[in-house]
Amino acid sequence: MAVFTDTVTVYKKISDGEWSRTVVSGVQWSDKSDKKNENGKISIARYASVTFPKGIYEELILYPFGEEDCIVYGAVEDTVEDIKGSRVSDLLKKYPKSGRIQSVNDNSNRDFGKNIKVVVA
Repeated sequence: MAVFTDTVTVYKKISDGEWSRTVVSGVQWSDKSDKKNENGKISIARYASVTFPKGIYEELILYPFGEEDCIVYGAVEDTVEDIKGSRVSDLLKKYPKSGRIQSVNDNSNRDFGKNIKVVVA
């Protein structure tokens, strides 16, 4: 079993104007970038993969369809509100190692290395 040492902060929208903030330790954050050539134009897509191992992900609810749910690298104390300067978009600008949840891959059915992998961009 791998031992992960990264810490992230998960912001999840509960209702209009209300977000929960959960600091999670023992995860793995991996920055990635893909280069694509489309019609002669090169574009670079930057994203990150966050792995939540067994024993960590059971307490979390992670869904890709919450448009304002995001993950920030590190233990962050910021509060998210529907006020200019405190919105999710402001948080993502302030912390470059962050992103909105794009996909959630549930690998908890494996015999070994059970985990949940989340992609943020």
